[in-house]
Amino acid sequence: MLPLKTIQRSAIPAHTPRIMNASLLRRFGTTPYSCSSLWSSFTSMYGFVGNARRYVSTEIQEKDQQAGESSTATDTGIIHKTEQETLVYFDNVYPRATSIWNPTLWYNLLLTNQSREAVRAKIQNYASPVSNPIHGLRLRSTIPVKRDGGVFATFLIPERYTKAEVNAKIQQNTANESSHSLLSYFTKATAFPVKGTPWIEDLRRLPNTTITVKFQGPALTEEEMYSLFRRYGTIIDIFPATASVPYAQVKYKSYRGAICAKNCVSGIEIRNTVIHIQYDKVIKAHFFGKFFVNHTRIAVPVLIALLSFLAVLVFDPIREFFIEQKITHKYSLNMGNPVLKRLRNFTNTTVSSFKHYLGKNESENQAEEHLWEERIEKVNDLKMWLEENINTFVIVRGPRGTGKHDLVMQHTLNNRENVLYLDCDKIIKSRTDAKFLRNVASQLGYFPIFPWIDSVTSVIDLMVQGLTGQKTGLSETKETQFRNMLTTTMMSLRRIALRGYKPVLRNGDETINVKEEDYLQQHPEEKPVIVLDSFEGKSEINGFVYKELADWAAMLVQTNVAHVIFLTETIASNQQLADSYPNQVFKTLILNDASKENSRNYVLYRLQEKKEDNGNDEEEIIPEKMEKLTLSPTELHEIDEALEPLGGRMLDLQAFVRRVKSGEQPREALEKMVEQASEQITQMFLSDKIDSLKSAQAWELITLLSERPILPFHDIIFRPLFKAAPELGILELENNGLITVSRDRGVLQEIYPAKPLYRAAFSYLKNDSRLAKVLKTRYLLKVISFETGRIRKWEEELRPLGKISDQKLFKSRLDYLSGKIGASSAVISNCEAEIKELSKD
Repeated sequence: MLPLKTIQRSAIPAHTPRIMNASLLRRFGTTPYSCSSLWSSFTSMYGFVGNARRYVSTEIQEKDQQAGESSTATDTGIIHKTEQETLVYFDNVYPRATSIWNPTLWYNLLLTNQSREAVRAKIQNYASPVSNPIHGLRLRSTIPVKRDGGVFATFLIPERYTKAEVNAKIQQNTANESSHSLLSYFTKATAFPVKGTPWIEDLRRLPNTTITVKFQGPALTEEEMYSLFRRYGTIIDIFPATASVPYAQVKYKSYRGAICAKNCVSGIEIRNTVIHIQYDKVIKAHFFGKFFVNHTRIAVPVLIALLSFLAVLVFDPIREFFIEQKITHKYSLNMGNPVLKRLRNFTNTTVSSFKHYLGKNESENQAEEHLWEERIEKVNDLKMWLEENINTFVIVRGPRGTGKHDLVMQHTLNNRENVLYLDCDKIIKSRTDAKFLRNVASQLGYFPIFPWIDSVTSVIDLMVQGLTGQKTGLSETKETQFRNMLTTTMMSLRRIALRGYKPVLRNGDETINVKEEDYLQQHPEEKPVIVLDSFEGKSEINGFVYKELADWAAMLVQTNVAHVIFLTETIASNQQLADSYPNQVFKTLILNDASKENSRNYVLYRLQEKKEDNGNDEEEIIPEKMEKLTLSPTELHEIDEALEPLGGRMLDLQAFVRRVKSGEQPREALEKMVEQASEQITQMFLSDKIDSLKSAQAWELITLLSERPILPFHDIIFRPLFKAAPELGILELENNGLITVSRDRGVLQEIYPAKPLYRAAFSYLKNDSRLAKVLKTRYLLKVISFETGRIRKWEEELRPLGKISDQKLFKSRLDYLSGKIGASSAVISNCEAEIKELSKD
């Protein structure tokens, strides 16, 4: 075993146990956190106790020399110097690893040379400048401590100076030389003689403004500590050692004071007490995390607000761009692109002119004229309303199959840019919330959208509600999200309408200030057109959509941002629109069926085409030039007979043409269409799943309308099943598509079948003996049930009247009630008699 040698007190390391273990482990790339276990073994081996003098074994150094390894301070953490040398610590040479916001860090990294030679030259110039040199002073070594931003420099003391004189002059020269720069506030360096025995370590202990002072011996008083540490910087507070806390703490105002004190004082011995100094452990406050956990009711709403703000800031401009793209087709490659649309129109015009020159376009023009000659005036009216720019809140109403979509989209808005088409039917029929949001986004061009977030936020909302007792409001309902989509779309529409707006116009030398509202009023062609198809006003599923769309459309018209056109089949939507846009008279176009002559011309022309067309529901079919077939007089007569019950409904005419083209005879095609319509009526209005009262009311109207084409409204007011609420029952059947009701200034006038084919279907149902027997029996039973309920109500009223002694006082009322009971009883008797007769057949 190697002997231990006593080292001079000035060279004794401050934390002998840590130094020895660091020396052993550091050379192998290991950064120790604690070496107390090895030191305990070492002290027990040599019999050292806590307050004994500190010794350093030379065994480690000898082992290093034998192995040929380096024993420098960088590798071992120990600085060796002789009595003829002085050790000085220079601060603010390198950037300190305390914070990325430290301006000294960026200055040192970007504007100063960090090479070893440059640093040695800087230290030499600080210690012995030309203006006040220390003759014979020689820099022996520099040991950087980059984590702390400083350098330990060892100087050889000239013979003519003492160590105290050299240290004093180095401090004075360093302070003077580092203050000459314009950036001296950031670059000023300080020099302090090292009184203790520094330990050069690179453990994961970042500098802190608070240092921990551990005493190997009796603790120093607070006054002694202040006297020892004040020279390195302003002290904010001192926390002396106590019985429960065996160490003291000194809190500096700046990092510089704490760093200098740690590197210059650590290892000093005062009154047989060795002082060991470490940086206080940096504890990250995690303020936001603690605040969120401890103040959930405040933090969660704040977090939601921040997330909402970021979402609006980032995603709303993107969504507005895609909505504009959906409306303008500016960057798309389909035929909605304005450039491609102009090119197509030019091509079609050129081809049409060429055909007209060759005499091959006459039949096509005649076909189109046959289809739309009755509606040219309505198309012109609609175009004029859009150009007038006065209350462009337009309702186009007509039964299904009357060509509403074709009239608006193909004939009125075909050459117009900036059209947004919304199919309410696709939105309403969405079964799930995610599907609903996706359909709305697809209709509006709203992208991106994140439906899955609703599921996540709902779970979070339930968790927070369980913790705090109240909801966070993080999850939004589909109604709120739908309203937000419409708001974003309105912003895009306004931007589109104001694309050509200039706030200042120059007319020669005159300058004219133009307001946005004036510009929109003067340029109606710049405003987008919103077409809301299948707008019914009420729905059992997602019924809120109609209310939101009506309010949104009213806002667009009131702010003069867009033209709005509603396509609807019934008058039920008028009440919804009137609530959203009160005190306004809407512009209304009512589309009826085509006349017999035009229907016949259309069918004959389509039947003469050799190729079958596809024909969508409400799209006009403009025929192309095809090879023609001739029809015999017999076939023409059969077609005329078939067209009589079909009427002028475009859907039925197209279906008839397709059947005849597929090989069916006109009469056969008509019979199958009537049978199909009757089956549809049975399923929708007369099946067992339908409410018995509604079914009975429907059968009564079917019976009456099979006998005459028009039924006055006043003829059904006093019928048994309609007495309670005649208008309510009629309007419900109209909304469901069984009948159509004409009005005179809002008053119900006449009742028709919903479409001409239905009259033939009504007759078919009535003449079907087996089905009619079942339906009529069900109807009569409902009448009996209805009249029985009325009699029961009147009997309840008669019961207390019968207990009155003087019956003459209520004779008129008794006569009235008895008459009512008698009339209802007669109705019941007649119904029972009819049921009995039906059962005999």
